[in-house]
Amino acid sequence: MKKQKLKMFKRISVERKIIEGLKSKLSANSLAKNLGKGKGYVLKIRDLGIAHGYLEFHSDQDKRILLPTAKELPPYPEAIFPFDDKRELKSSEAEELFNSQLQWIKDCLEAEWTPQTIFEELKNPIPRSNFYRFLCKHKLKSQRLPANVLEIIHEPGECLQLDWGKLFDVIDPKTNKKKTVWIFIGTLGHSRFEMARVVERLDYKTTINALMSMLAEIGGVPKKLTIDNPKVFVITASKHEPILNPAFERFAGHYGVMIEALPPRTPELKGKVERKVTGKRRLFESYDIKNYDLETAQTHINKKLLMTNERKHGTHRLKPLDVFLDDEAPVLKALPLLSYELEHIEYVTVRKDGYVRFENKYYRISPSLDGKSALLIGNTVQVSIYCEGKLLEVYEKITNAFVTKSCKEHYRESWEKTLKDHGHYLKQGKKIGPFVEQFVSIILARGGGFIDTRVVWGLLSLDKKYSALSIDNACKDAIEFSEVNLATVKRFLNLKPKKIQEEINNETQQTVGGKFVRPISEYKNHLKLVH
Repeated sequence: MKKQKLKMFKRISVERKIIEGLKSKLSANSLAKNLGKGKGYVLKIRDLGIAHGYLEFHSDQDKRILLPTAKELPPYPEAIFPFDDKRELKSSEAEELFNSQLQWIKDCLEAEWTPQTIFEELKNPIPRSNFYRFLCKHKLKSQRLPANVLEIIHEPGECLQLDWGKLFDVIDPKTNKKKTVWIFIGTLGHSRFEMARVVERLDYKTTINALMSMLAEIGGVPKKLTIDNPKVFVITASKHEPILNPAFERFAGHYGVMIEALPPRTPELKGKVERKVTGKRRLFESYDIKNYDLETAQTHINKKLLMTNERKHGTHRLKPLDVFLDDEAPVLKALPLLSYELEHIEYVTVRKDGYVRFENKYYRISPSLDGKSALLIGNTVQVSIYCEGKLLEVYEKITNAFVTKSCKEHYRESWEKTLKDHGHYLKQGKKIGPFVEQFVSIILARGGGFIDTRVVWGLLSLDKKYSALSIDNACKDAIEFSEVNLATVKRFLNLKPKKIQEEINNETQQTVGGKFVRPISEYKNHLKLVH
């Protein structure tokens, strides 16, 4: 098609030169020699000039003289003769086939079918170019109006356009599985200054870190960020009012930048960065993908972008780096004094026990909020819990891998409080008797930090069967014998007073009858001295 157009303009130029030469009374032989054309072709153009009124013959003494007329030639490069393509007069097999389905083709075009779809539905072994030539010949065009995209002009420091693109796939040497390598691109709308970050994940943390490094690279903050609708930034895409990720909104609030989330399927509205994805893939043609490493890939693209930003741009014909330093850098908003701490946001439902889940850890609020939706915002230090638009609690983030739950004291149940409140055991023991309290304190003090609460509860639950005085006396005897355990207390409680007197009498009789037997009271005195 390009060669055909050049041939047509060349023909227009030659025809004009021939008519101008004949008007200047040059001979056909001289024109043929100067233009490199045959004399017959020159005479043919002469006859066309006479037919269209540029030349005329006059008779003078039986001679015909060619003279110019008053009709002027149209300005160049307008054709002086109508251009007729005689190929249109020729018929072919494809022409006959398309003519038989001409009405169907017109109906499809009125239904806003594309020419590609119509050709595919024809299902005939005819070249596609023949079909398009047939449409041009009969001036058949789709009824769909062509998209008219206005030129988007940005002022200095107004916009930073962002986009993602796939670079290539590699095999992870650790897992021996395929993984995708992506590139995150940022382009300033005014200067076309480019930045790029090679990433292996498209999650929120990776994207925000890449964006913060771009803002640090340009040393300031533009007025707005123009983005598509990825899930890390936009929860619900909309033509009119998209719902943004709250974490991204907090990021924008920290940096003082506006967010422009484009309507779905409108990539042309950020075309300054959209067309860069293909170019970045081309820049990695010289990179050794077999020896891929994230650091070397980033170094490779940094070197390429250094040359790109110092090369004249096709739009403003200036170097993007020079335009950025002269026009945009001075008007960018200063970076915030405090660095942004990466946050993570989750929407959860409050469980029946009052716990909410955040990053596989559980934090407790009031169980009365069972079934309600809660918003959790967490960073590396703390987790904030919001419900119904109010801040309920702020917890220290659980960093211990062996701890899964965190609960503040005022949310604990009564039985949960006693698990750590050891004074509760002493209080319960004092109600029974002073020696029971002393017995419990000895149990709590031993064990090297480990407290067997079963022994304590076993002792305190004896009041269901025995009187408080009996339990207190049993604990007193157990302490005197240095046998501070539950089995000793139960043994003393099970011994009735009659049996105890009988045992004493038996011991006395044995003392009287035995030569080396001592009374039991002496052994008790020895034990008291030891303890």
